[in-house]
Amino acid sequence: MDYSDVQSVLDMCFEEISQAHRDKYDCDKADRTAALFLLAQMKLSSLIEEVDIKSKFYKNEITRLEGEKYFEYKMSNSGQKITEAMLSNYVAKDSDIVTTKTLCAEQEAAIKKWNFILGTLKDGHIFFRNLSKNKTWSE
Repeated sequence: MDYSDVQSVLDMCFEEISQAHRDKYDCDKADRTAALFLLAQMKLSSLIEEVDIKSKFYKNEITRLEGEKYFEYKMSNSGQKITEAMLSNYVAKDSDIVTTKTLCAEQEAAIKKWNFILGTLKDGHIFFRNLSKNKTWSE
């Protein structure tokens, strides 16, 4: 999915809610605006799905890398006595694992942000749908 497409729809929603905040809003236009908010929810749901898949991929990759690095460190230090705690620390500070954990954390943060925006879009849809039912809108 093209992120710019999602962002452009979100920008249109933001503009409409800003306009409703600043001035009297056209009740006849509110139906179309409510539909715009639904469109944004659908597009954003697809984006959330993609980000969630990436997050799960990184979680699996972390587990795979940890196992690989564990045996790599264990075999390379076979002549020395290394405790399990030391091995765990070697694995935890490995640059590949740190990088992958950072990428996973970024995806999880993005999911939280997009889910918050999705909830806001839902509220905006309800606002404009209710506004369209009112033929008189007073400031």
